[in-house]
Amino acid sequence: MGNRLSNHKNNTKPSKVLVLGASGYVGKATLSQLVSRHGGSNSNNKELQIFAGVRDPAKFGTMDGVQVVQADMGSSQTDLAAVLKDFDSVYVVTPGSEDRAKLALNAIHAAKDAGVSYTLVLSVLTADLTDTIFGKQFTPVEKEVKTMGLKSYGILRLPLFMDNFYAAAQSIKEQGTMYDPRNPNKVFTPIAVQDVGKASADILANPKAHHNRTYKLVMPSFTLQQLVQGFGETLKKPVTVTTVPYPAAKEAFMGLGFPEWQVDGIMELFHLIDEDSKVTNETSKQHVNDFIKITGEKPMTMTEWVQANAAGFQ
Repeated sequence: MGNRLSNHKNNTKPSKVLVLGASGYVGKATLSQLVSRHGGSNSNNKELQIFAGVRDPAKFGTMDGVQVVQADMGSSQTDLAAVLKDFDSVYVVTPGSEDRAKLALNAIHAAKDAGVSYTLVLSVLTADLTDTIFGKQFTPVEKEVKTMGLKSYGILRLPLFMDNFYAAAQSIKEQGTMYDPRNPNKVFTPIAVQDVGKASADILANPKAHHNRTYKLVMPSFTLQQLVQGFGETLKKPVTVTTVPYPAAKEAFMGLGFPEWQVDGIMELFHLIDEDSKVTNETSKQHVNDFIKITGEKPMTMTEWVQANAAGFQ
């Protein structure tokens, strides 16, 4: 299945992989896929030892096949490096906080100081757009990763998540509609969090195959109109899109608890979709098949995601 770890020798030490910032959706999806696809400490496959690095191990709890260690991106570079020195590969799962560039840079420098062999860093598709909120955050992170002299690195650029559509679950359940400011006929290429976990896991399990590579993870493109049609066919009821003004959409997101800076960044992505940007509709031959290159599998499609998550919208 894809680029599985294949260079293990009987006398070699198991590779130790740390997912740093493991308590969020991407971190947990990566850990789950590392265990299921490459074997954790509770499996018969001893090629990898899988660790979750979190600020509060007690709050994180337990996870089969995963060992939990205290590791905080916000701690001093020296203290963090002392933790990271025990690991062969480290995944810097850049957090969703406003100071995430500072935290990611601290973690990356700590990984270098610790002599980590491979450092994988989570980024965004808009990293090259320095006039956007998310671009301003991630441009310096990517630049530092590429120029600071890490032993080996990988960058995973991520789009919007399919899983964000759970924000529309209540209105689809109760009203048969989803409210969105975007033009419902514009195409875009998000990704399922589960697939982010798969690709991340496969890279971490075989880092030599991904030396100094930048990947973009996307699923096949679709429109919001196609999405609600998919919901309707799966849920066996009419589902529509109700287009709302951007200010109303911003207010709704903030009502769900998102901070204003993050909502503004999301609205920028929505505007890029309305403008037919190639950044939010990835079609380049260089990157459209990156998920397949990494995993040897096709990414989940919109229809497959809707069918797999239908219970949450019924």
